Amino acid sequence: TSSEVEGTLLNYIVASYYGMRQAIFFLISPVVVGVITYFPYEFIRRRSTLFYYVACGLLLVALGGQAAGVKAWIDVLWGYTIQPSEFVKLACIIVIAKYLETETDPMGNLRGAAKVAVLMGIPWALTLAQGETLGLVGESGCGKTTTGRTLLRLYEPTSGRIVYDGKPIFDSGDVPLTDENGEPKKDAAGRAVCGPKTAVNMMPYRRRMQIVFQDPYASLDPRMTVGDIIGEAIDIHKLCKSKQERHDRIIEMLRRVGLNSEHANRYPHEFSGGQRQRVGIARALAVDPEFIVCDEPISALDVSIQAQVVNMFEELQEQMGLTYLFIAHDLSVVKHISNRIGVMYLGKLVELADSSELTFHSVHPYTRSLISAIPVADPRLSRTRQRIVLEGDVPSPVNPPSGCRFRTRCPYATERCAQEEPAFREVSPGHYAACHNLEQVK
Repeated sequence: TSSEVEGTLLNYIVASYYGMRQAIFFLISPVVVGVITYFPYEFIRRRSTLFYYVACGLLLVALGGQAAGVKAWIDVLWGYTIQPSEFVKLACIIVIAKYLETETDPMGNLRGAAKVAVLMGIPWALTLAQGETLGLVGESGCGKTTTGRTLLRLYEPTSGRIVYDGKPIFDSGDVPLTDENGEPKKDAAGRAVCGPKTAVNMMPYRRRMQIVFQDPYASLDPRMTVGDIIGEAIDIHKLCKSKQERHDRIIEMLRRVGLNSEHANRYPHEFSGGQRQRVGIARALAVDPEFIVCDEPISALDVSIQAQVVNMFEELQEQMGLTYLFIAHDLSVVKHISNRIGVMYLGKLVELADSSELTFHSVHPYTRSLISAIPVADPRLSRTRQRIVLEGDVPSPVNPPSGCRFRTRCPYATERCAQEEPAFREVSPGHYAACHNLEQVK
């Protein structure tokens, strides 16, 4: 009958409509999810991240009026079945995770995350003169890398002051200013004078301050050639006016670090560990910096390559007048390249002195234990040396011991060490240490 035909045709039209809607939704959903996942982070940081992801989530729900298309897409992609209600929960988890990952406060700290002070003991005495090499040693996790990256403001400090070339690049506004002797400045009423709260734009300073990372492979983009890696900083700072000038500058940087022009077209995986580290050094030198943080640049290399890289650092310093903050575990290497050496333990600087002074006249028990671990080539002298072995493990920086942080492993610890934190003071000209029992250790 005509009514049956009309009913069948209507059902067919409705089924076709829903089928087309499902197909369209099936095709659109990956695009929408892709936009949500790969949206430019710089755009996100300048706007409300949480609002953006919530809006995109509502758009997903609005498309097609249900999550069946996304459900089908997830089934195909991940190979398992997920209910629409479970998809809504999954979308909420994605939104929250993205918000915590990208949204920060004006100082660059993650919102909603617990703040833990892991670097608290960098005193005013940590200064670097032009052309000097300051070595920084200590056990893993003591804060050496954090110190270097904080000086460059790759990590935003929460308190303190960083001064570069006489100009503050960061000042929390709660630290008293000091004079040339390190004494706090005071006003007419005798109160300590603090500087204004400052957090300058670091872009002009990036050219003057560079870093060589610890892992030469992880710090290089595997999808870029060496020429593009070195040339990226040149392009950002607009140092070359033409492609030929850019190419010549890249080749010059490669030759300075002992590589050939043909290496510019290779990818990082085609190099050895030592060659990759040389590429990282060339990238840092490409913008003619004044100050370089060398973050354990030789720890991943074998002994013979270590000597070559250290000698290259010294040659580049003589040629270009560079200033280094050299971070390493090996005290013997640091002693060779550094003018002064600082020793860190659990986020605090415990001793600072000239290289020879620290090596032969160290006063802190932790420094003495590190020096006793340096191997000696002379077997007769090695047999007469007394090895200082520390007992126990390094405490957690999240919950450090009260008073002196080294007291749980120190053989000279007293009750005062548990109650009072030792001051970082000058024990001899240019020699600083933080210990209550310096006379006993001597």
